[in-house]
Amino acid sequence: MPYQELLDAKEGKITIDELLSKTFVRYWEDTANESTQLGNMRLINEFFGANQPVDKIDATSLDEFIGAMERKGLAASTINGRLATISKALTYAQDRGYINSRPKIERKKVSNQRLRFFTEEEEYEMLEALRADGRNHFAHFVEWSIDTGMRPIESRNVPQTAVREDPELGYLIDLRKTKNAYPRTIPLTKRAHFAFTYLSATEFMPFAQFTESNIRKNWRFVREAMNDVDPEFVFYLTRHTCASRLVQRNVPLHVVKEWMGHRTYEMTLRYAKLTPRNFLDAKVALEQAL
Repeated sequence: MPYQELLDAKEGKITIDELLSKTFVRYWEDTANESTQLGNMRLINEFFGANQPVDKIDATSLDEFIGAMERKGLAASTINGRLATISKALTYAQDRGYINSRPKIERKKVSNQRLRFFTEEEEYEMLEALRADGRNHFAHFVEWSIDTGMRPIESRNVPQTAVREDPELGYLIDLRKTKNAYPRTIPLTKRAHFAFTYLSATEFMPFAQFTESNIRKNWRFVREAMNDVDPEFVFYLTRHTCASRLVQRNVPLHVVKEWMGHRTYEMTLRYAKLTPRNFLDAKVALEQAL
């Protein structure tokens, strides 16, 4: 860094936009999380002022930022995602001497209620409705998303060459661009492999067509067809459904964690929902021990 730029930074003259740009290049560029972070950066610049000095972000302005997000009706998890972007940037600034200290960022409390997931009946009804309306491509994408548990942004970055065949495990997909930047490999079910083959027949990036706007458009149709007004009935339930089914079918948690790309076991445990069948299995296990 040029000497004068360093002096300006140490005096708090580096702008919010400059800091966000530096943080983006260091941590998020060319990752699956790139587009999400660009969106967060745009909103942060709009609220705090792109040309304002970094020290404008203090405890008071953060409270105002959270309040503005709440008034827009955003979920706690969405607000926390934007706070995480700010937190990462401020840590970057402090570590490099751009600021002497950073304000404490208090995340929104996220409900610990059990996550919703699709039942097999709901899945069948959903896929039938999509195919009856000629939305075959999106139906394949739903099946792919349920059976792989991949985030939409991860799927969009998958090229034809990402799938390979293993003599023991069958077809696998190697993910290079993931949300947390840790590559992972996922075995493909028969219908996931069929969906990939079907959509990649004409597209090198078979899932790139399923942009956020495309998903919203198709999901509006699904909600109407299912007559489901529950605000938690969203496309991301495909991922919740994958994790829930793995846990419910007694796949070891460390395997589920790696499959889903979770950083911590706490994230995986959210899907460990107890059902009457779980309690029955527990009772049988105890009786066998007697």
